[in-house]
Amino acid sequence: MTVRTLSALVVLGAALLSRTSTATCFDRVRDGAETDVDCGGYCAPCAQDSACRISRDCASGRCAEGVCEEQRYDDDKPVPTGYHVEVSDTDAASKCRMLGWISLGVGYGAAYVAAISLPGEVSWLYAPVIGPWVEVADKHQDLRGLIAIDALFQTVGAGLLVGGIATAGHRLVRDDAPAARLRIVPTRLGRGGYGVSISTLF
Repeated sequence: MTVRTLSALVVLGAALLSRTSTATCFDRVRDGAETDVDCGGYCAPCAQDSACRISRDCASGRCAEGVCEEQRYDDDKPVPTGYHVEVSDTDAASKCRMLGWISLGVGYGAAYVAAISLPGEVSWLYAPVIGPWVEVADKHQDLRGLIAIDALFQTVGAGLLVGGIATAGHRLVRDDAPAARLRIVPTRLGRGGYGVSISTLF
C-alpha cells in the first residue's frame, strides 16, 4: 500500500466521521442514534436529566429508567476505574450554596451602594457581614432599622454559604465524558495535500 493510498484512506475515514458528527452530534437536533439532543449513542455523553438508553449515554455513567441521573460518590469506597470525583451541583448543599450567594450578594450589594451614597456616615458597610452589625450597634445611627435588615440578609447568606460548602456532596463523572466531544474534520494542506484537524466543544 502506497503512502498516497494510505493518505486517501485516512482522509476518507475522517470525512465519513466528520459527516456523521456534523449531521447528528453538532446540529442541535435529536436525530440519528442520539438519545437526547446532540448527546448519547455515538455522540458525547449526556448531562443529568437527559434521555438515555444505557449507562454509556450518560456522563455520570448512570441511566435510570431512561433518564441520566447523578451517580453519588461514597467516601468510604474507592473511585471506580474510569471515573473521577466532582462536587455535586444537585444536592441540598448545592442549593444552600446558591441561596447563600444570592442572599449575601443582595445584602452586600445594597450595603455597598449605601456606603457610596452616604460617604463617611456608614463606612462600616464596606465590610461584609460584620460591618452592618457595627453600624446597628451605633445608637446615633438613623438608619439602624434598614441596616439591621441588610445585616440579617448578609448573615443568613454567609451561614448558608458556609454550611453548603461544609456539607457538599460528591458525584462520580466518567473520565471520557469531555473527550467524547472531539470532532475530526479533513483539512486541505497546501496545493495537493490533505490532513486532519481536531476540534472540540466547550
